[in-house]
Amino acid sequence: MADRSTILIDRIDERLQALGLSDRKASLAATGKPDLIRDIRRGAHPLATRLASLASILETTTDYLQGRSDQPAGAVQNEGGIRSLVPQPQDMIQDIPVYGTAMGSEHEYGDGFDGMVAIEQTDLNMGEVVDRFRRPPALLHRRDIYGLYVTGESMSPAFESGAGIIVDPKKPPSIRDYVVVYLRDRVDSDNAAGVLIKRLVRRSASYIELQQFNPPAIFRLDSRMYREVHRVMPWDEAFGM
Repeated sequence: MADRSTILIDRIDERLQALGLSDRKASLAATGKPDLIRDIRRGAHPLATRLASLASILETTTDYLQGRSDQPAGAVQNEGGIRSLVPQPQDMIQDIPVYGTAMGSEHEYGDGFDGMVAIEQTDLNMGEVVDRFRRPPALLHRRDIYGLYVTGESMSPAFESGAGIIVDPKKPPSIRDYVVVYLRDRVDSDNAAGVLIKRLVRRSASYIELQQFNPPAIFRLDSRMYREVHRVMPWDEAFGM
């Protein structure tokens, strides 16, 4: 029977080949340093936290790498006999930054019908990392994503106050997607005065139309009033389901 070091190296090699990764690239992604796998090949025993990070980058589990499981994707059998590919928490590195949010004041915006509605706003501090979410395997190489905690009740029941969301700043949002809209503090400024976490209803070159649920409202923002619109990523997409 092969010893544990041989099994570990063999299974690392298997996952590297399956994903088209080099020792250096996988090590850098796991620890920020290039030598993790090289050291393992030389006989070093990695810390549990580093091995968990490497397993996450290799889209597998520490149990598989160490020979305690034969399921490379962490598939498990639930009580009903249905296989699930959702990884266990201990097999996901906890490194997605969650930025600080706080309840903002209400602001009035036009509802598109010459009326004004009061809309709940969120204060966001991207200089303050208040938590870190675990990184699902489907997002291993997405270093641009970030997390937020929803504040207030305006998007209930879709998002209750305190709910965590993952935000994708790269993929353009589609109609009916939930979004984080970065407001300008002045029309001629690129500084964000706060954000709106709402649902996208309509978008044109001159405005976007957004929806909140509690109290119900659909309203418009002139394109000069915001600088960016980021998409809220559904959790099933984040987990590749």
